Amino acid sequence: MYQWLVFLHILAALAFFMAHGASAAMAFRVRRERELDRLRAVLDLSTAAQPIAFFALVVLLLAGIGAGIMGNWFRMGWIWAALGLVVLLGFWMTFYASRYYVPLRKALGMPYRGDPAQPPASEAEIHRIREASNPLVFAAISFAVVAIILWLMMFKPF
Repeated sequence: MYQWLVFLHILAALAFFMAHGASAAMAFRVRRERELDRLRAVLDLSTAAQPIAFFALVVLLLAGIGAGIMGNWFRMGWIWAALGLVVLLGFWMTFYASRYYVPLRKALGMPYRGDPAQPPASEAEIHRIREASNPLVFAAISFAVVAIILWLMMFKPF
């Protein structure tokens, strides 16, 4: 059963990264997109992939916790560090993304997470908000933290 949980954990990680890839691609595309309708479409693609990414993340966490219990790993520090990093990364990504993409959606006149659509802002304001994000920082920090989590899981250093 342990091997099946590890298999499910890895499979869910792959599904998560595939679905979340739409949001990562969106972050880089937004900075270059000048046409407002295409900008809305790019943002919509990211939103459409979020439920799949969230479901995969829940499966990833549950399977990982289950495997951690079965493997008696919770007596080790690496699994706690990995879980802590996942939680911190999730909060940081949500905070960072919300600072840029929620205002952009609102400026474009798009509804978002229960908020009704408002009249769009001026094109100059939309482009100012669009250019404020830095997807390279977002991607580099996220990649580094995921690499550390993978290192912890693979090498179990403490």
